[in-house]
Amino acid sequence: MAQKYKVYFANRPVVFTEIEELPVDAFAHESFVSQGKMDTALIENAISRGARSIHVRCADLAESWSAFCEQFTLIQAAGGVVRNANDEVLFIYRLDKWDLPKGKVEKDEAIDAAALREVEEECSIGNLLLKQHLITTYHTYIQDGVPILKSTDWFLMFYSGAETPKPQLIEGITKVEWMHPEHWTVVQRNTYPSVLDVMQAYTNHGSI
Repeated sequence: MAQKYKVYFANRPVVFTEIEELPVDAFAHESFVSQGKMDTALIENAISRGARSIHVRCADLAESWSAFCEQFTLIQAAGGVVRNANDEVLFIYRLDKWDLPKGKVEKDEAIDAAALREVEEECSIGNLLLKQHLITTYHTYIQDGVPILKSTDWFLMFYSGAETPKPQLIEGITKVEWMHPEHWTVVQRNTYPSVLDVMQAYTNHGSI
């Protein structure tokens, strides 16, 4: 599979790749050749015209992606897709959205260690076995007038304990629930696009 980067810009999926990709739904989709640092402005213009998805064709993928990232302050985060012995996955409910446990990586902290720590803190559980890296998601936003690019590394984890998960209320989490894939519809109807990508990656990966 060809390498690519997918970033959510104003909640629209923007894909950087070296090959032409046909969207599943061509309606309200725009595609253009990368122009380096101008890509950010071109993406904004496409969105202003009503584009719901954007494809950036790159002669040099690494160079184009680097030029895009330079326009933002980078924040690194890490999280976990936690499965238990009943094949259920642990979800949190925060700010009126279903989500997966995650948080910022602290200075000098390893990304996988940050993922474990964030799950433990947000869900009040231990006995986590980290299996492997699953997917990296990207999204942009504005904070105090500063454009931010958040990179989140997601790891597969297995929970073998008997603790009842509890939400970290101070972080705005009001519920923590185990859900079997058969019941994921409630999450899919009220979550973030990047979380849907993580759920799909988990489904494609299969058993851990």
